[in-house]
Amino acid sequence: MANALGIISYNDSSVFVEGMQEYRPLAAFNFMGRYRLVDFPISNMTNSGMDEIHLFVNGNPKPVFEHIGRGRQYNINSKHGNLEIVPLWKENGRGQFTPDVESYYDNLHSIMRSKADYVIVAPINILYKANFDELLENHIESGADISVLYANIDDAKDNYIGCDTLALNKQKGVAGIEKNLGKYKNRTLSLQTYIMSKELFVEAVNEAKKISSMYWFKDIINDFCSGDYDVRGISYRGKFYYIYDLTSYYQENLDILKKENLRELNDPKWPIYTRTYDSSPTIYLNGGSAQNSLISNSCEISGTVTNSVIGRGVKIGHDAVIDNCVILPDVTIAPNANLSHMVIDKFATITKKKVLAGIEEKPLYIARREQV
Repeated sequence: MANALGIISYNDSSVFVEGMQEYRPLAAFNFMGRYRLVDFPISNMTNSGMDEIHLFVNGNPKPVFEHIGRGRQYNINSKHGNLEIVPLWKENGRGQFTPDVESYYDNLHSIMRSKADYVIVAPINILYKANFDELLENHIESGADISVLYANIDDAKDNYIGCDTLALNKQKGVAGIEKNLGKYKNRTLSLQTYIMSKELFVEAVNEAKKISSMYWFKDIINDFCSGDYDVRGISYRGKFYYIYDLTSYYQENLDILKKENLRELNDPKWPIYTRTYDSSPTIYLNGGSAQNSLISNSCEISGTVTNSVIGRGVKIGHDAVIDNCVILPDVTIAPNANLSHMVIDKFATITKKKVLAGIEEKPLYIARREQV
């Protein structure tokens, strides 16, 4: 059982999913049809035996509160565990630009009350399967002050532009954190997961607060890399899903459809917990069919669906053709529509303009409740 407080962080302004983020914070984004992004880091933590979790939310917290409720679905110890949602939301919109350090600083009293000796900070927008208990043991045995999870990538010229990378020495020591500018093919991508003692976490937050009101937690980690602290990288070799804009959200959803990825995530020994609904099964009418797709409950499908992710309660009309689309819950699509390479937000209706298409590198987005 990991002796660590889990902190799930929000992102800086370099992560922005155009359109979708206007309606909900990243934590509440739908993924794989039935899940929300927040389900993945919470499930990693609870599966690792962590039962103290603080979720920091930047944006309208209402959909997050609605999804999590009392948090019973996450298998947290009901007597000793605690899942605390810490919202940062301001009517004037300033919250979007508030660094995570400010949120941590304002809640240090709660963090310091934790009985855990260590803190594990995980991002909301990078999904992976990891045993934090094993990672914590690795961190302790290494003798490092701070450990940072990373993945080696070979497509950095075209992808992950503006995302954090690590400069490592031969001993996997972290010399610094820098942005990927697309100059090199091979980079060491930061998974923005930090492990350290609770005492050092508090020290880092206080130090960052002194230095600058605009410091993010990764900024003080970067400072520590060139200081008197031992900051080391831990290599992650598994599959991960990194969401930083609309295209990556679209592509990562569809990447799930590969058999090997579905098998990895559908692990009964490492379940992904989510809120469940008492809903009817999906029905296929008038010869409707689905191939290589994820179809959630309560859908009515009378058309043809291929290579797509379909949320709950979606209605697809007779002879409609849906290909390479990510469709969020409660969307209605008229008969004879032909849609490809699209992200369609909740409650949208496609009834008038029936032939619509984006491209893989730039999917077409239909906004929440939009009538097309």
